[in-house]
Amino acid sequence: MRVEQMTCIVVKRAEFAHYDRLYQAFGDRVPIVWDRRRATRRAAGADAENPQPRERRSSLPTNWEALGFVVTHSPMS
Repeated sequence: MRVEQMTCIVVKRAEFAHYDRLYQAFGDRVPIVWDRRRATRRAAGADAENPQPRERRSSLPTNWEALGFVVTHSPMS
C-alpha cells in the first residue's frame, strides 16, 4: 500500500523576498505558506491548568535559519 505525501513550503515570517521567489518558481505546483508562529515557546504561566506543558514542536532544521524556509512532507489522509 502506497501512502501519498503532501509537500508544502513554509516560509519564515517577514521573508517577503523568499516568499515571492518561491511562489513564482513553485506556486503552481506546491502550496507556499507563511510560518504562523509568533514566538518560539509559550510564555511562563500561559497554561494555569498544566504548569509544565509538553512542547509539541520538534527542533528546527538547520536550513530554517540559513535559507528562511523549509520544505515539509506529510502523509495525506
